[in-house]
Amino acid sequence: MPDDTPHPAHEVLAGHLLPLWYAHIAWANQLLVHAFKLEHAQDILRRENRGTRQVPGTAWFIKTHGVGVDIFKTPDVGGIDFDFDKPDPDPWRLLAFLHKQVNDGQLSYALYQPLVEDEELAIEAIKAVLAR
Repeated sequence: MPDDTPHPAHEVLAGHLLPLWYAHIAWANQLLVHAFKLEHAQDILRRENRGTRQVPGTAWFIKTHGVGVDIFKTPDVGGIDFDFDKPDPDPWRLLAFLHKQVNDGQLSYALYQPLVEDEELAIEAIKAVLAR
């Protein structure tokens, strides 16, 4: 029976995602406030701001959903998808974030290849990091 336990190196790689996640949350909040002239980033969820549109003056796009927003260059490339009521990532959001960053070239595909190509391994490594 194969061992599904992530290698410590995989956990180290997954651990590098957390500071990047929080930096992107801070960036996203500032981007929303300044680009859309909002009082608070969550104001992007108001009815008049909902939907998919380009961020003024940038190459970025937003897509609102429920209590969150997806910020991206093209679908699955760059940015971050998060909910305003959940500042900490869950395993699935962090996995999606990993893919967005690798697809954008912000994270090395060669380095993160084991996690990109094996979703179960990635989720286990991410869960181990989030459990700390």
